[in-house]
Amino acid sequence: MKRPHGRSPQLPTCKSRWAPLIARTAVVLCTIAGLTSIGTDAARAQIPTIDIAKTCRAAAGAMVDLMGSSTTRDDVKICMDSENRARQQLIKDWSTYSKVDHPNCILPNVYLPSYTEWLTCFEMNRAVQEGKLQGRAMKGLTNPDGSMTMPPLRGLGSVGRRRSDG
Repeated sequence: MKRPHGRSPQLPTCKSRWAPLIARTAVVLCTIAGLTSIGTDAARAQIPTIDIAKTCRAAAGAMVDLMGSSTTRDDVKICMDSENRARQQLIKDWSTYSKVDHPNCILPNVYLPSYTEWLTCFEMNRAVQEGKLQGRAMKGLTNPDGSMTMPPLRGLGSVGRRRSDG
């Protein structure tokens, strides 16, 4: 077989065959990443930034006052780490929280605001709503004003236990 101009016939290469698919996949992935980023950015914009260092220093100081000797610096670091994790969780789950709960849970102007408290508020409200939807008994927990009272604790766990002498 005589080749035109002494060249071998061009066969489609793997690169040319897969290039359109790779390009489309890249566009889809970038779009998904962009949309995810927009959601995360929107959550960051809606969650007020609070001075967690101030909150954690005050909390650590209170623990020293209550418990006596303590390492305040370690307590502050532990608190800061916890608050940063709570903020990240709030950002991650922001779109799943009921908009009705936002003004009741996000309270930046109270004394020593805390992302951990805000996260706990959203999680507790979600648990109550899920319980209502699943028909679990809430009648005994609902107060006349619509607020909820948690059932009494049966035990205090390790906090209420006495040390054994042996």
